[in-house]
Amino acid sequence: MKKAAKIWRIVLSLSVVVLYTVVWQLPVGGENYNLISAWIQALQSGDYMHFWLGSSAGPTLAFCHILGTIAVLLYVARLILMILKKEVHALDIASRAMVFLCLIACIQAANAYEGVHGTELNSEQAELMPLLFVSIASLFEYVGFRFLDEWYEQMAAYREVKRQERAAKLRRKQALYFPGRYPKELGILIWENFRSSMKDGVLLILGGIFTAIFLIVAFGVFLSSGNIPQVPGIPEWILKLQGIFTSSTVMIIFLCILLMYNLISNYTKVRNREYRTFLILGIRTRTIYLLFAVEFGISMVLSAILGILAGGGLYSVLREALQGRIVLPSFFSSYVIGWGGIAFLLTLILATMLNQENILRMGNSTVLYEEKEAETVPSAVWRRVIIGLVLLDVAATWYTSAAWSENKGSYLFVVLGVFLILTGVMVRSVKKARLNPKKYIKDVLWNKEWRYRFKKNRWSIYVMTVVHICVLSFAGIPLISGMITPSAEAQLPYDIVSMAYDQDMDRVEAVMEEYDVKTQIYPMVRVNSVRGNSSLEDERMVSMEQGQYIGISEDTYRALKEALGKTPENLDLKDGEIHTVYQQNVSMPARNLDYSGSRTGNYLRFGQPLLYYSVDRRHEIYTGHEEVGRERDILTGVLGEGEQEQLVVFSDEEFERGYESVRKKNEENMPVLLEQGEAAWEEYMVQNEDNLTDGPTNLILWEVPKDQYEDVVSALSFLEEEHPIDRLFDERVGNLYPKDEMIGKVKESNVRDLTTQAVAAALVFVFGLFQIYSKTQSEAGTMQEQDLFLIRLGMKGKERRKLMHRQIHRPFWISAAAGILIETVFALLTFEVRSYQTGDMLRYSASAAVFTILYYLIWEIWLTVMERKIWKEAGNGK
Repeated sequence: MKKAAKIWRIVLSLSVVVLYTVVWQLPVGGENYNLISAWIQALQSGDYMHFWLGSSAGPTLAFCHILGTIAVLLYVARLILMILKKEVHALDIASRAMVFLCLIACIQAANAYEGVHGTELNSEQAELMPLLFVSIASLFEYVGFRFLDEWYEQMAAYREVKRQERAAKLRRKQALYFPGRYPKELGILIWENFRSSMKDGVLLILGGIFTAIFLIVAFGVFLSSGNIPQVPGIPEWILKLQGIFTSSTVMIIFLCILLMYNLISNYTKVRNREYRTFLILGIRTRTIYLLFAVEFGISMVLSAILGILAGGGLYSVLREALQGRIVLPSFFSSYVIGWGGIAFLLTLILATMLNQENILRMGNSTVLYEEKEAETVPSAVWRRVIIGLVLLDVAATWYTSAAWSENKGSYLFVVLGVFLILTGVMVRSVKKARLNPKKYIKDVLWNKEWRYRFKKNRWSIYVMTVVHICVLSFAGIPLISGMITPSAEAQLPYDIVSMAYDQDMDRVEAVMEEYDVKTQIYPMVRVNSVRGNSSLEDERMVSMEQGQYIGISEDTYRALKEALGKTPENLDLKDGEIHTVYQQNVSMPARNLDYSGSRTGNYLRFGQPLLYYSVDRRHEIYTGHEEVGRERDILTGVLGEGEQEQLVVFSDEEFERGYESVRKKNEENMPVLLEQGEAAWEEYMVQNEDNLTDGPTNLILWEVPKDQYEDVVSALSFLEEEHPIDRLFDERVGNLYPKDEMIGKVKESNVRDLTTQAVAAALVFVFGLFQIYSKTQSEAGTMQEQDLFLIRLGMKGKERRKLMHRQIHRPFWISAAAGILIETVFALLTFEVRSYQTGDMLRYSASAAVFTILYYLIWEIWLTVMERKIWKEAGNGK
């Protein structure tokens, strides 16, 4: 068996290398390169990073390429060592970690490509898919090796125990004698035993259903069906919810694996106690495994069927709600039931493999009190703590980086780092307790529980900590920031904000003269960044909305500040430098002006977005700018759908050049556009790779008496009606923003964001409660046996209740402390990346404190209810 384990390891490691170097393809500039040819092309180009800019995934794909190369080198080194019959444990861990880091980077790269409507994956995404199989091969290499290796050791130990028992005790030999046929009464005994443990099986089935629903909805609806097009008529909450699922892919899979691992672990431990009795009575090992396979198999099949049906029901409701607006594939298509089912199957396989030790123990355990033995406590302390802190630092750096600010993937490093730190701290606690005998004896029952159940306590604390991190930070930060959003009126300082072409200014000035209004007029231009995807042709087709902002000069920035009684910053900008005023809702995540796949700088263009452009002209069309300063403030109002309207401040000289260029183009081409309409626009765009006109050049801020408000809005409506082309790129960006209309949009946006984030937080919260219920329920029998033993020792009820309370509640409060610490750290990081002001920080802190207290209070109530239930079932009454 040892030889088989080594052969398995070599074959799978070699498969990983082959899949990486031959099968996996990286799409760049319309061509596909494998790992080696990509290095050759990148080095021949003379600039490694410039080569990757041929793809809209840009440096993300380059990072993925580097990680893949490191993974191959590590696996090759491992293969050489295996052939030489040597092993380096750190190399094993590093190689597998590099594979999964590469997978995470690859998922981020895939998100930069457009999903073709009506299909699951486009060509670029399809080329990245083999990396999933690389990760599966790496996972199977590890799990399969452990299975084969430990199976050999477990069976060898079992045979040795059996040999000693047969030689030493005749009674034991007779008890294990099997005549060849089980008595009929044994079948009845097994059935009654199964019925008595039915609630544990039901709990396992419910967990499987919950996981299947979660994966069907997450994969089938929001991921495998491709990006939902951002077109008029699609509810904004659908796009928000899709964004949560898309950015949280890895975390969703992690939580589902965690849930199934915990449920299977608890179920196998409960059944192990029953099967141990059967083994002692003489039932064969293979019969025990067959019984478990039947029970577990039926439970998982029921979970899959019911979960897929329930998930399909939710999907069908969503599909029906969007009927006529967007065409989603049928539930029975491979895009939905296929990927959702595969995700559930892989989650189940992985969770089962991680529980292989518990499953193997079922057929080998013939000692009734085997589980009472002390669990192994690791020796290393500071090494784990240091590595954990390094992982937390990586997460914080990723979370606050300009290109990846508030990226959900950073939380994966958090949960890994927390596990290592928790292990180190618990090991230190156990060792320290043993150094003080008087203190240890004084609280011996708890200290013995803490030491003997080290792994179980660590796992329980870790699961709760992950849930706290997900609720309080992962979903909590967006939820709490939505709760502190200022009133809509405070985000809109002017009655009307409008943008006008020079050709419309005569009519605008006529409105000013007709009504008793106060206005401020400033020069402006539209400024845009691009978000597109690489195509096989020479052009880069734009697939999603482009960032559209208001470009202004330093003089205008100072005037806007002074008009509201605020003190402007002394900018002193030079050409190529910008200062950004983020006019956005405090609940909006921080994001660079240029959030394209390249992420190497703020590549901006004076004017409105382009529908497509030649890849080789990308840096000619979009020029790089360095953001030398940023602030979050409201100068004109939060306009675009009530969420954001950024102001980009250029040096006076650079702004003047861009401003005059746009004005000149508008003056020359506006008559053609008005005469020939959209046909002229399309013809000019194809011939010149440019826009016929490039947007308004006058920013007008209005203060209007209430009795004249409706009339003024009606008189200015031509700014929208006569320029429909300005909304071609993004329906949310217009030329006229009446305050009353915007107030409604701001309120709607706030409610929508709060609801979406609350749903996400509630899902994770219910997941956590279910986890802890299953864990506590599986240990209820052990606690009741412990309580009976302590009664016979003469311990008072008050002390027994105190011990049970501590066993249930103390792990929770340890996890709660860790959750609060992570919540505080990420709240401070959020303050930094979103440029929160003092007032925002205070409101956030107060809301977060209330939210955290209520959250932990619900947890405490839930744990108390379970404690009273166990106490009552132990025969202690109320």
